[in-house]
Amino acid sequence: MSCLTKNPSDITLSIPNIVESDGVTQYEIVMKIGEVSWRVFHRYRDFQELHEKLVSDRSVSKDLLPPKKVIGNRNPAFVEKRKAGLEKYLREMLIYLQLTMPREFVEFLHLHEYDIIYLLHTMAERFYLDGDSVLNASKSHTFSVLELHAISERLKMPSEVSEKKYDFSHVLDFCSQLEKINIVPRKSDELNYRDDLPVGTSNIVPKSLKFDLVAFKTLQQLHLLGVSPANISNVAIRDTLRTLRVTLTDTRKFTDILLCDDIHKTTNDPEKVWRSVEMVNFACNKLTSIDESIKLLPKIETLILDRNELTCVQNLNMPCLRSLSLGQNKISSCPDWHLELGNLVNLYLPQNFIQSLAGFRRMFSLVILDVSCNQISDINEVDHLSNLPCLEDINLTGNPVAGIVDYRSKVLSRFVERIAEMCLDNEKASQKEVDTALVLAALKISQDKMDSPKKISSLGLLT
Repeated sequence: MSCLTKNPSDITLSIPNIVESDGVTQYEIVMKIGEVSWRVFHRYRDFQELHEKLVSDRSVSKDLLPPKKVIGNRNPAFVEKRKAGLEKYLREMLIYLQLTMPREFVEFLHLHEYDIIYLLHTMAERFYLDGDSVLNASKSHTFSVLELHAISERLKMPSEVSEKKYDFSHVLDFCSQLEKINIVPRKSDELNYRDDLPVGTSNIVPKSLKFDLVAFKTLQQLHLLGVSPANISNVAIRDTLRTLRVTLTDTRKFTDILLCDDIHKTTNDPEKVWRSVEMVNFACNKLTSIDESIKLLPKIETLILDRNELTCVQNLNMPCLRSLSLGQNKISSCPDWHLELGNLVNLYLPQNFIQSLAGFRRMFSLVILDVSCNQISDINEVDHLSNLPCLEDINLTGNPVAGIVDYRSKVLSRFVERIAEMCLDNEKASQKEVDTALVLAALKISQDKMDSPKKISSLGLLT
């Protein structure tokens, strides 16, 4: 971002082009402060309105602005001459007003969008006027990367003298009382969560801006939406945060999130423990594995890892973990998951590549199991679930097995002792399904009794 107050001698202002659109002539203004540049488009009428305010409020001479011309104002030679005149005018105003920078001039040049100090003036005024009502309603707010970068950089600067409504303390006071924040690459287009695209007409790329979270003293929920955790230079909220969401990024490692502000990625540093986090949502990233940094979340109860690139589960022997969601990953087998996930209550695995349910046979705490849209084709795979005492909800829809005759009754027949409690594919059993399931269960018991002597005989145990 730019900072006019830190670079007063490194400023370039020009009007390089004239743009015609729908019969309207607009002048392209290019502002450059340090390495940051952006474009602003204004028609002559905008210059007139600005000039009238400056003449009235700032004692600017009336004769400085190139005069209006009614006839022949689209003549190329005239337009070119006017362009040069307007450029000279803006440069003179910038020199004359640089120490005071009235708000109308700041907004005319869009400094309030791309400059640290003037962006914060906008925020301070907004929080000064409406901050209390926002905090009383929800104590939540959405920030852009630019806004957080501006706050972080401003904290490193000496205090400034400004109007009361522009005082930076309004921003800090507002931030210190928030309990939930969302961070997006840009405010102007919240549906576009790309952090590698420039903001507005500037050359500012959110991905290149660092920020910290020092200003948020009581934060409980954080959501980075399309913003890489690598942007965070100091987390500073590990002791208070209860919910952590990082979605729609290219992040591949847990360490890149949980140790984003640690260059060495040290997992055994007690200062890096997220002491209060209970719910984590890292959906829609590019995570390929669950590394040992997950242990930095000792109180985690819910973990959502949908739409990543995971092929297996590891390092999840967490004492408080109760709910795990792994939908739309690349998991094909679940060998002895009870060793990792023995205390799990809810397990969601839709849209993976699972063929067998054997890996769940000793997960005795399971209440909900969603393995919809996988590759389970054998009805006998359900037998691996029949001895799970707490299981009440199974979802097998979208698997090949769901297409067999009397599929629902055959599945429910494995749970006859609690068939009324079972929910299969989001539906309770109908009376007809219960009756059919009971018959199928009786037939299976009878068949098992008939098969048992044959098996013993084959082992030479009967004469």
